[in-house]
Amino acid sequence: MADDPQKPENTNTPANPEKVPPTTPPTPETPPAPPPGYDRVEQTGVFQMLWDCKYCNTKKLLGVTHKFCPNCGSAQDATARYFPSDEEAIAVEDHEYTGADKKCGNCGTPNAAKAEFCIQCGSPMKDAKSVAMRSEQTTAEGTQFGADSKSAAKTDFEAQKSGIPTTPPEPPKSKKWWIIGGSVAAAAVIGLVASFFVTSTVDVRVDGHSWEKRVAIEAYKPRVETSWCDAKPFNAYSITTRREVRSYNQVADGETCNNVRVDRGNGTFSTEKRCKTKYKKEPVYDSKCYYKVDRWGPERDIVAKGTLKETPAWPAVNIRTGNCLGCERESGRSETFSLALTQVKKADKKHNCSYKEAQWRSIPDGAVKKIKVRLIGGAKCETLQ
Repeated sequence: MADDPQKPENTNTPANPEKVPPTTPPTPETPPAPPPGYDRVEQTGVFQMLWDCKYCNTKKLLGVTHKFCPNCGSAQDATARYFPSDEEAIAVEDHEYTGADKKCGNCGTPNAAKAEFCIQCGSPMKDAKSVAMRSEQTTAEGTQFGADSKSAAKTDFEAQKSGIPTTPPEPPKSKKWWIIGGSVAAAAVIGLVASFFVTSTVDVRVDGHSWEKRVAIEAYKPRVETSWCDAKPFNAYSITTRREVRSYNQVADGETCNNVRVDRGNGTFSTEKRCKTKYKKEPVYDSKCYYKVDRWGPERDIVAKGTLKETPAWPAVNIRTGNCLGCERESGRSETFSLALTQVKKADKKHNCSYKEAQWRSIPDGAVKKIKVRLIGGAKCETLQ
């Protein structure tokens, strides 16, 4: 509960006016640090919380001014505090904040953080715990806070005690559709991945053998290329340039702000303006070069093909070698030995699998083998047996 309460005389509270130390000016509060997700926070005021007396049902008592109910004298209940609407908010002037109230372990009365003895029953407050505080309330800048209530405060405190988060605001319908669409897409991807791994074993017949030997050829010739001019090769020629977007800078473009009410735990609450910087993409232009450069590059493949009847052999390679324009060179060789397979019970289901030459030769045409086939189609060639 807030400091300097107006209260009935309590003879249990020790007091010695002659030994009371002189008061010192309040220390200015340190500006709050921006919470996660915000770049700037500005405290815009301090106001009194409201509370309802649970004994005589007097409503909208002030958290600082009314430490005791002016109608029946009952002590303020910290769990009954709630936020006023913007129209009802009463500012607190020159109020020293010493921390959240402490709850008396004997009678439950909230006391100022610096209290040494309970203002209600006189019990020592040395080991007293701080009172529970309302969850923050947030609204977009330019909109007002509506009326709060004692029942809403009760619901909030119960949710905090049970660890259940308060219900977030309902997303706009447009976002709901994105959420639904995303969920459907995710389910589809999961189903697709699962079907890739689900297989069944089927009988297949070997309908034919084929082989291919391929020699890749590179040529040294003018190539058309492009790059940023600062990375242009030294031997480029026939160069043209133009200005293009190379990157983007994130440039501050205003900010988005929320108004937040923060329970300070002593019968007051502060209002804050929390802002996050908005950014826009600003293009960065640079010179792009288009040019020719003499380089080696893929040109063509020389291929030899056959069946089980022909002996696999590499094709003849007749090329002009050297480092001249138009000269050629080999850049790699590859070979495949494939079996054409047809499912016995589903003749329209055909597969083509490649194996090492020795295994390829060991399986005759017309042989029936077993192989695993994926649910989405396609044989797992390595499972042939």
